[in-house]
Amino acid sequence: MCGRYANSETIPVMRAHFDAGGPDVDWQPSWNICPTRQIPVLLGDESSRRIGLMRWGWNPAALNRRLLINCRGEEAQDKRLFQAALVRRRCIVPATGFYEWQPGADKKTRPQPFAFMPATPGLFGIAGLWDSVGGTGSVILMTVPANEMVAPVHDRMPLVIPLADTGRWLTAEVGVSDLLDRAQAMDWRRWPISRAISDAKKEGPEIMAPA
Repeated sequence: MCGRYANSETIPVMRAHFDAGGPDVDWQPSWNICPTRQIPVLLGDESSRRIGLMRWGWNPAALNRRLLINCRGEEAQDKRLFQAALVRRRCIVPATGFYEWQPGADKKTRPQPFAFMPATPGLFGIAGLWDSVGGTGSVILMTVPANEMVAPVHDRMPLVIPLADTGRWLTAEVGVSDLLDRAQAMDWRRWPISRAISDAKKEGPEIMAPA
C-alpha cells in the first residue's frame, strides 16, 4: 500500500508542471502527507485541467464506511467498487516522494520506514480515482506490484503516470496495463528514514533525512 507520501511543491509550481489552472486553495508543502488530509488533485482532460483539494480516503458503504486509501490498479477494472470511477472519475495526485515500511526480521523488531524519490528529483503524478459524497470530493491512490528498487522494502508501489500520458490517463484513453511497464521502469532512489514519520504532526523536510 501507499500510506504516506510527500509533496514539497506549491500550487503554482504544480499548475505550471501539469499545465493546469484552478481556484485559489489553502495548501502548504508537506513531507508527511497522511490519509484524511486535504491534498492537491489534478482533474480535467487534454485541453482543460485544474488542480484543487480533495480528502485522501473513501468511506464506501460497501465496506461499512471503513476508510479506503488505496486500490490495486491491476485489479480495479474487475472490482464493482472502482469500475465507474475508472471510466469517469480518474485523477492524478501530484507528489515529490513516497514512503514504505520494511517489515522487521521478527515480531520484536519494528518496521523500518524508507523514503523513495525519482532519481531526478521533482514532481510526478500518482494515478488516482475520485468520488463525491455529500458534495465533498475524496480520492484514493492506485498501486501496482513493486519494481526492483521498491520490492526489497514492500511488495506494492504507487502507479506513476508519465507526464506525457497525463491527458490520456485523465480521459480514460489508456488503462493501467498500458502504463504498468513504463511506470515500473522509472528510476528511483531509496534510503532509510527516522520512525518520526509515524507522527502525523511532523511534516517538515527533516522527515526525509537519512536515518
